[in-house]
Amino acid sequence: MKNLIARTLSGLLFLAIMIGCILWNVYAFFGLSCVIVVVGMIEFFNMFIPKANKWQKILSICAGICLISFVFIAKNISVLEIIYVENLFIASLIFLTSIPIIELYTKSEEPAKNIALLIIPVFYIVLPFMLMQTMNDDSDKLLAFFILIWANDVGAYCFGMLFGQHGKHKLFPRISPKKSWEGFIGGIITAIAASILVSKFMLHENMHHWIIIAIITAVLGTFGDLVESMLKRSAGVKDSGKIIPGHGGILDRFDAVLLSFPIVFVYIKIFILI
Repeated sequence: MKNLIARTLSGLLFLAIMIGCILWNVYAFFGLSCVIVVVGMIEFFNMFIPKANKWQKILSICAGICLISFVFIAKNISVLEIIYVENLFIASLIFLTSIPIIELYTKSEEPAKNIALLIIPVFYIVLPFMLMQTMNDDSDKLLAFFILIWANDVGAYCFGMLFGQHGKHKLFPRISPKKSWEGFIGGIITAIAASILVSKFMLHENMHHWIIIAIITAVLGTFGDLVESMLKRSAGVKDSGKIIPGHGGILDRFDAVLLSFPIVFVYIKIFILI
């Protein structure tokens, strides 16, 4: 019971922070994105390369923050500040290039593995939040995406508990034994229902586009969840971290976002914003 209360309260606080930063202003969401990226990268490193050189980890994190800042400034700051944009991009390249050079001096038994695991998070974790910075002045669309993510999560959980608990229709038993096809389908249905409400009452845009986005979000969000479960299994951990009571770590909360948002971003740019 105590765990349920802690999970509920921390979940509500998490939602309040996310919604508040998205709606407040671009700087609030940029700051939140940086925090999420830093904590997420630290969790990734702790899972896979806890003993890796700390300076390589710092350089990888700095590269990620520079890339997010590069996109944020390019989108939101006057062209008179373009020199800062160039410097940030150059800095990120220097940081990333330094990682394999430092590996020469660490005497690691698995240098290729270390280098890969230091660079992968820059794309796996940083890229979605980089792309979000190009949309953070359109808070309604950004919030709509997260509403679809949350609707899919709630729908998958509720339908899975109601209809998949005692069934044999396991979605991916090798990776996540508790996930069912009933939950997967329920998540899609709930996300579609949310997309209809969002498009009609919040965005006032073409409903058909947002139904497609809901399907993309639900399907790729589920794959994101499965990929994160696969990574945790390979690392031998249950949760990526403990920062959110009852929920685990930042990567546990954003696993669906990491794979789904880049494709949603492309769809929005092609069919809605252009």
